[in-house]
Amino acid sequence: MKLAQALRTLVLATGTLVVLGSGISVYTQVSGNDRILAKFEKDLEAGKLAQSEKPLLDYALAHPNDAKALELMGRLRLKQGRIDEALALYRRVLTLDPQFVSAKVNYAAALLLIGQSDEAIRLLKGIDPSGIKDLITRLNLAQALVLAGNCPQALAVAAGLPAAVLNTDALAIRATCYVQLGRTSDLDVLVPIAKKGITTSPNAVMRFAGVMIDAGRSKAVIEVLQLVSRSMPANSKALTLLGKAEIMEKDFAAAQQHLGRAAALEANSPEVAYLQAQLEIERGNVGAAIPFLKKAVQLAPSSPDILAGLALTAIKANQPRDAVEAAEKLLALKPDDPDGLYLLGAAALQIGDLQKAQSNLERYTLVRPKDSRGCVALGLTLAAQRDQIEPARQQLLHCLEIDPGNVEAKYQIGLSYKAQGDTTQAIRFLEQTVATAPRHASALRDLGTVYLQAGNEAKAREMLERSAAIDPNDAETHFQLSRLYNLIGDAGLAKQHLELFQKIKNRKSQ
Repeated sequence: MKLAQALRTLVLATGTLVVLGSGISVYTQVSGNDRILAKFEKDLEAGKLAQSEKPLLDYALAHPNDAKALELMGRLRLKQGRIDEALALYRRVLTLDPQFVSAKVNYAAALLLIGQSDEAIRLLKGIDPSGIKDLITRLNLAQALVLAGNCPQALAVAAGLPAAVLNTDALAIRATCYVQLGRTSDLDVLVPIAKKGITTSPNAVMRFAGVMIDAGRSKAVIEVLQLVSRSMPANSKALTLLGKAEIMEKDFAAAQQHLGRAAALEANSPEVAYLQAQLEIERGNVGAAIPFLKKAVQLAPSSPDILAGLALTAIKANQPRDAVEAAEKLLALKPDDPDGLYLLGAAALQIGDLQKAQSNLERYTLVRPKDSRGCVALGLTLAAQRDQIEPARQQLLHCLEIDPGNVEAKYQIGLSYKAQGDTTQAIRFLEQTVATAPRHASALRDLGTVYLQAGNEAKAREMLERSAAIDPNDAETHFQLSRLYNLIGDAGLAKQHLELFQKIKNRKSQ
């Protein structure tokens, strides 16, 4: 997960900020309705969303002009990820009380989550941090500033917090900003601080660990997460994060154990299923990842990341029908998503639906004209159509303009000339291919075949034997070697390779 996605996850998982593990008092003096609202706020910040929702909603409906009640309702919706409802509530709050600082902060955070940064930044610039006494609002402001990309000010706001809060609830904010500012050496200082906070604020420590993992610092927090999981053995989140970090560190046995325990504790977690799939992929078991990804999709059918993961993995596992279905669902959620267009085009090409492949890949190359991956995929789609060899070649030549070192483009251009019997040009591009990728078995085989057609048996033998050494299970290579050895009068080797060709073909046909 990228840092931008991690920030969004952090915000929606915990509201605009965090559960305050330091026992912060929201109000110093409360009475009457203020006491009721203070209880609601405490429950919301403790993550008790389900039990708070109905009584808070009932209270807000009974007090439609109570700005504080509506602000808490907006905060609840923000924590639930219901951004549109949160925005509407905050607009109402600021109509009732234009100077309500907490509402301004949370409204700005909600706007940032939907990409309306200009208005959000204007609101944040109008807030004077020095005038904020409420610690929850101050933390929320620091988080909103992180979302706005203003880490220097976010750190300045956080620096004014008590040490107990700075070293627990603000850990994730500090880590995120250190990453964004390139202060990666400062991240190491936070690790021992996080260890000290495990007993009092384990959730804050886990949020910090999540940021560290997404920043590629998984090794540094594995011990922290091990301590958390020991103190909270039934906490699936700690086990999930630990498994994720261990995947990144290639400790697959430990990752399997911890993710298995997490799945037993939380059988319906899409995140756990997704990580179990990633574990299989990292182990090289691409096909074994598909069932986990399908489960993750069932549990989170509107997750673009999971759908994209399923589509890409299914393509790699040669299961294009699953890939097409996942990519189509992704595009139904995000009709112009470039990744969805590419994945659907590539999957459709794999399944042989050339019309669907071409239409989606053409749309993709319009959105990302400099992406050589999409360029080559469109070239392959055109090359698969008999009447499109020349347009395919022009497309692939364009790919080389984008990326002169693109091996697949060179290889496919060589094949296009080979198909037309132009051995000179075929040799030219296939030689370029094997020069760049000397272990490209298919290119070596095809270059050897063209050399054979051109009457250069010595070079043909060199290329075909190199290809067979790299991929001894390629039937076509053995067939071409059989032809070659017959031509040069080595009947024994010719027979041997013909038998290998037939054996491999028979095995594949069974």
